[in-house]
Amino acid sequence: MEEDKEEGVNRDSNVDWNDGDSDLNRYGTLHDKWNDIQEEYLRKYPKLEEEDLVFESGGFEGLLEKISEIRGKAVKEIRSEIERW
Repeated sequence: MEEDKEEGVNRDSNVDWNDGDSDLNRYGTLHDKWNDIQEEYLRKYPKLEEEDLVFESGGFEGLLEKISEIRGKAVKEIRSEIERW
């Protein structure tokens, strides 16, 4: 079976970054968006500390996993939250 590789669609979150309402014009990737909103995110979720947001092994996905663990939410929820920010 051929995998659907539609450009700009993150199948984990079902957000189409190519639609007219997305931030694609400002952000090329979710990682780019994260770089822009992380300070505001930290203010909203004070349980997170700046040290928690340092990229380690696993890169951005590892960061999402770490945030999800601290917040007690699924990685998919954290990803969707950042996409909608």
